[in-house]
Amino acid sequence: MRALTAIVVLALLASPGLPASAEESAPVVVKSLTDYPGRTRSVTETQKAEIRAVLEQLDGHTKFICTGARLAGQSEGMNLAVRMRAKLVCEYAKSLRPDLSYWYQTKITEKRNFNGRVIVVSK
Repeated sequence: MRALTAIVVLALLASPGLPASAEESAPVVVKSLTDYPGRTRSVTETQKAEIRAVLEQLDGHTKFICTGARLAGQSEGMNLAVRMRAKLVCEYAKSLRPDLSYWYQTKITEKRNFNGRVIVVSK
């Protein structure tokens, strides 16, 4: 779990458009949401609380990214499911903070414990 979080943070820090030094902005916030029960796609109450907690940590951030993770070789159905989960997470966050820019996506992971989860990043 920590390895994927570190990779996401490093990738975000390498993206263009970030300030030259970390002193100029608040640190990037990365959170792997609690796993979904079974085949559920809707956002659970636990996940809603986690999203609210992330939104409370924002300090000048303008972007909120929701990434659905899945293992390589899984079906297109699984890809669609994690994409829908990511979309619903972003929609929930947007209902609370419409002033932010939102993006949702899917990524392939090698870590089984991230399969089917949504990782949120705010920067």
